[in-house]
Amino acid sequence: MIVNPLLKDTNNPIRAIVDNLVGKENPKKELISLAQGDPTAYGHLKPPEEAVTAVVRAYLSGNHNGYTASSGSVACRTALAAAHSCPNRPPLSCEDVYVTVGCSEAIEHCIAVLAAPGSNIILPRPGFPLYETLCQRHGVICRFYDLLPEDAWQIDIESIRRVADSRTAAVLINNPSNPCGAVYSREHLKTLVAVAGELQVPLLADEVYAGMTYGTPFVPIAEVAGTVPVFSVGALSKRWLVPGWRVGWLCLHDISGVLKSSGVRNALTKLCQISLGPSTPLQAAIPTILALKDNTWLTNVMDTMSLAAVSSVDRISKINGLSTVSLPQGAMYVLVRVDLVAFADCFTDVCFAEKLLEEESVLVLPGECFRAPGFIRIVTTVPEHVLQVAWDRIESFCSRHFGADEREAICRNPARDGHQADELGLPRVSSCLGGHEGLLLKPPKPYLIPEDKYHGCPHI
Repeated sequence: MIVNPLLKDTNNPIRAIVDNLVGKENPKKELISLAQGDPTAYGHLKPPEEAVTAVVRAYLSGNHNGYTASSGSVACRTALAAAHSCPNRPPLSCEDVYVTVGCSEAIEHCIAVLAAPGSNIILPRPGFPLYETLCQRHGVICRFYDLLPEDAWQIDIESIRRVADSRTAAVLINNPSNPCGAVYSREHLKTLVAVAGELQVPLLADEVYAGMTYGTPFVPIAEVAGTVPVFSVGALSKRWLVPGWRVGWLCLHDISGVLKSSGVRNALTKLCQISLGPSTPLQAAIPTILALKDNTWLTNVMDTMSLAAVSSVDRISKINGLSTVSLPQGAMYVLVRVDLVAFADCFTDVCFAEKLLEEESVLVLPGECFRAPGFIRIVTTVPEHVLQVAWDRIESFCSRHFGADEREAICRNPARDGHQADELGLPRVSSCLGGHEGLLLKPPKPYLIPEDKYHGCPHI
C-alpha cells in the first residue's frame, strides 16, 4: 500500500510533544494543565446563557435537522456579513461569507485555493503550528517572518520583504496572536498592508481571537486593507468560549473583485460542497448569538483573563531564570522566556517542560511547538487560585534547578550550543526526548532556529 507522501510527512508539533509527555506527571501531585488553549477546561468560564438557549431552541424547533446550503445557511451568512462589515468600506453580503467546521477548516480552505504545490505562504514566527501542518498537507512551502520580542512581538516588516518571491501566494497574520498575546495597532496593520500591496499578495487574517483583548483594542485588518484582498477567518470557539461547537467562517474582503475574477470564490464554494458545513441548528442560532447586546459577560471574561495575565507576569518577574518580554494584550496566553543557560539539566524548552511535569505535575507547552525555542507558553484561562498553585510549583522547580554556570551546563549537555561544544572538543548530543537536536540561540532573537528539520518546513 502506498501512502500519500504529503500526508506521510505531515505532523502536528504540539501533538508530537504533548503525546510524548502523557502519563509522565508526578502521581503524588494533582495535574495542573497550563497547556491547552481551551477556555472550558476548568469549567469556570462559560458561554453566555443566551447563546446556549439559542442553540437549544434551534435544536428543539425541529426546523434545522436537514442539510442547508453548502456554504452555510443564508440567514447565518447574512448575520456574519453584517457583523464583519467594516466602516467606510462596502458592506459584505452573504455571498462574501463561507461557514466552515471551525476556524481550522476555514484556514485550510484558504490555503487550498490560494497556494498550488511548490508555492509558498509566509507565516508568523513564533506562530500557531497548525498553519505549517496544513501547508505541509497541501505541498505548500512555509516561509517565515519574525515577531520581535523586544517590540512587544510586533511584526518585523522587513523580514516579509526578505522572504517573499514570485511564488508567494499569501501572507498570514494572526491578530490577536497565539502564542504571543500581541494585538496590533491600526498603524502597524497599515504598514503590513502596504507591504502586501507592494508584493501584490493577499492577506490571510486569522482573527479567531477578535474581541478577546484587554489592552490594545482589536482592529480588523480589513478596515485598513484598501484594495488588498483579505481572507478573514474566525469562529465561535474562543470569543464565545465554545470550541467544541465547531462553527467557523471565512469572510472575503475584496473591493477590487479580483477574487471573483480569478475563480477563488467558485473554488471555495466547491470546497464547502465537500463537507457541507457545520451543524445546521448551530448555524440557525448564530444570528441570535451575534445580536447579543449585553457586554457584561464578555467584560467579566476579559477581566478574568487580564487578571491571570497580570498576576502571571508579576510572578514570573520574581522567579530566577524566567522572564517575559511584554504584558499580553489579548488572546489567552503568556509566552515565558526560560534562561536555559542557568538551568544545567534543562537544556531545551522541551526538556524544561518534561522535567516540570515529572516533578511538579504542571503541564506547559514548550516554545518549540511554536518555533520559539527557549520559551514556554502558559494559558490564562485557569482559575486564579489554581494558577497561583501552579506558579508556586514552578517557582519551587526553578529554585531547585537554577544556578549552574555556563561551562558546567555546556559540559553536561554539549547540544546546548554546538559551537561552544566544538570549541571545547565535546560531542553534540540529542535532547532528552531524543527527537531532535537540542538548540539554544542567544538574545536578542532566541526563538530563531537556523536549521530546523523537526518541523519539516524549510527556513529561508
